[in-house]
Amino acid sequence: MTKANEEYIPALGLRILTPFYDFIQKWIVRDKRYKSRLIEQAQIQPGMRVMDLGCGTGTLAIMAKQAQPYAEVVGLDADPEMLKMAYAKKNQEKLDVKFDVGFTNDLPYPDASFDRVLSSIMIHHLKNPDKVKTAREIYRILKPGGQLHVIDFGKPSTFYGKLLGPFLHKFEEANDNIDGKLPIMFREAGLKVQEKGDFWTFFGDLTFLAGYKQ
Repeated sequence: MTKANEEYIPALGLRILTPFYDFIQKWIVRDKRYKSRLIEQAQIQPGMRVMDLGCGTGTLAIMAKQAQPYAEVVGLDADPEMLKMAYAKKNQEKLDVKFDVGFTNDLPYPDASFDRVLSSIMIHHLKNPDKVKTAREIYRILKPGGQLHVIDFGKPSTFYGKLLGPFLHKFEEANDNIDGKLPIMFREAGLKVQEKGDFWTFFGDLTFLAGYKQ
């Protein structure tokens, strides 16, 4: 087992909570609403190769494949237990989606090999150095003209989000997000970045971002 694997923390913090991940995403976070909007934002076309970065149980990857059946969709996550759930879901839907085990700061793919990279509420789990490395890796694997589309915690824009801000700031991994630094990190990696709007959740304010590789 590598040092990175030893330090890996499950998506909900505790392994025992993994079976409840989809329930929380569906009924509390309302994930399909913002994931549908993210897919619309990405404008996936037939023949494109699409990455769901930090795919978890595969919901976004499966939705992307359903939205554009003629795209190649790949999901990557560091948690094999989550990927077992992703495989079960894609088999139930009878969809051709590939899932790989790997870390976002060291992607197992060649340069310029994806047209789109999507990411949904994953990047805030990373500490600052890994966010920076992940941004560089995203730039590396995108083809020229390729695009990054992200929804994640951002700088609070609602009264409720601002109330939660000090609490979220206690978590080291969330600081960059709450301080509005994600766009800066992606720009420094080489992408042209635009903010595309916000989405309110019980856990705080989410921000849609788009990054373009020239």
